[in-house]
Amino acid sequence: MANTNGPGGTDFPWRRFLYPFAIAGAFVIGIWGLVAALVWLLNAVAHTATVIASAAGPLGVGGITLKLFSSKR
Repeated sequence: MANTNGPGGTDFPWRRFLYPFAIAGAFVIGIWGLVAALVWLLNAVAHTATVIASAAGPLGVGGITLKLFSSKR
């Protein structure tokens, strides 16, 4: 078997291009994972705020309606 990686060889040096693409791919997958985690976290926060707001009752701004806890009488 002849060595074709030397001078005048016809073999393409895949390793020279594989490492940068592997690093870039890992970076992109990490960024997408981070974005997915942030979206999940914002969804959980929005759901929690909705549950708290629905349990607290009517809520207003500036003295119109500030009834946070309804009386049971």
